[in-house]
Amino acid sequence: MAAFKIAALQNALDSSVPSSELERANKQYSELTIKYRDILEKDNHLVQRTNNLEHLETENVSLREQIGALNKELEITKEKLHTLEQAWDYMTKSSGESSMDKAAKSITNSEILSISKRITMLEMKELNERQRAEHAQHMYEQLRNSLKQVEERNFELETKFAEVCV
Repeated sequence: MAAFKIAALQNALDSSVPSSELERANKQYSELTIKYRDILEKDNHLVQRTNNLEHLETENVSLREQIGALNKELEITKEKLHTLEQAWDYMTKSSGESSMDKAAKSITNSEILSISKRITMLEMKELNERQRAEHAQHMYEQLRNSLKQVEERNFELETKFAEVCV
């Protein structure tokens, strides 16, 4: 009796879903799986490219900042050179025009050394102040960017929370 019931159920099962439909469904499932895998690979590739691009942009910004700092340092060096050239021209003019004695020249030389030391010290202080101001500006920009990112993330979370609550 059980064998008869099993045979009847097997016949009903065989007649309910034709094997060609099952094979076709399996083929469609395989095709969709392949497409899905391809889409995931493309997505991963795009994410990787985006990360690389962001890294390059960050590096680009850093290099631009370094170029700016080097340009400022070059400008300061040019100013120093110009100041020294003026002092040299003044020395050569003053020594050529008058015939001072050695004592007066030594006083002038000591005054020149004193003045150049003061100029150097002032330039060092100015350079330190510029570097400090640039660092403060850089830190301000970083904090501003971080705050912007936190605000964007907060907005996203509030939106998701609102969606979940609804």
